[in-house]
Amino acid sequence: MTTALVILVLLAGGLVVAAVAAHTHAASIAHALHARLAGAPAPLDVSARLPRKVREFALRADATPDDLAVSVRFTQSAEMQLKPGRPWQALEARQTIATGTAGFIWQATQSLGPATKFRVIDSFVRGRGALRVWLFGLAPVVHANGGDIDRAEAMRYLAELPWAPDAILGNPDLAWRMDGEDWAEVSLAMPDEPVTVRFRFDAGGDIAEVFGPDRPTTDAEGNPVRYDWQGFFRDYRMIGPRRVPAEAEVGYVQPGGFLPYFQGRITAYEANH
Repeated sequence: MTTALVILVLLAGGLVVAAVAAHTHAASIAHALHARLAGAPAPLDVSARLPRKVREFALRADATPDDLAVSVRFTQSAEMQLKPGRPWQALEARQTIATGTAGFIWQATQSLGPATKFRVIDSFVRGRGALRVWLFGLAPVVHANGGDIDRAEAMRYLAELPWAPDAILGNPDLAWRMDGEDWAEVSLAMPDEPVTVRFRFDAGGDIAEVFGPDRPTTDAEGNPVRYDWQGFFRDYRMIGPRRVPAEAEVGYVQPGGFLPYFQGRITAYEANH
């Protein structure tokens, strides 16, 4: 075997070892997050204090106040645009949402043949948000945390409540109120100030739109900014044990208008009691 070939074999072997180590590290982080989420408080029936339209929405999803799931889990087939003007990236994701407290874990991967092009863990657990990204399963390229991430991920939890009707009925930390006939507002207390999003109901009583003011993010140069955040839910149907929106789209309202960066479809759903 030539020296060059030996070097190539050693490099390839080193890359495989590094990829396995990175995968193991990501898996250990996800496992620890799920363990902390599993130890969160169980849901309590708070349906009596909900606005009528909000309560009816959750009940129509086939969630029942006397038999609430402690978490819901689902898988997604999705696309993301990491920066405006860049190609959309296809990915597969799975998510767990807590119902008795504010918390979620979202894990996504994009494959490149037999390899993993990138891996993402986005989470909000015990009041702390974090975003981690690994490129090609090897090197961590993003590990974001801190106050802005906490707020951004708390807003994500609220915005995705249409996918967790058991949390609408069972999370005592959520404060709901109606704002007119077609809009509901939900808030969650945070150390500095509450986070809030608003939901718009369509004529059939389903949540069709979510709006979150001033969500922390970064601009194209990586500078911290805040933009209004908007999303749309479509195609409500029974998926497993719950009637939830099968499709969603979300983006930021920037000076040039609404720019979506995520489009996803639920492919499987389970409620864990």
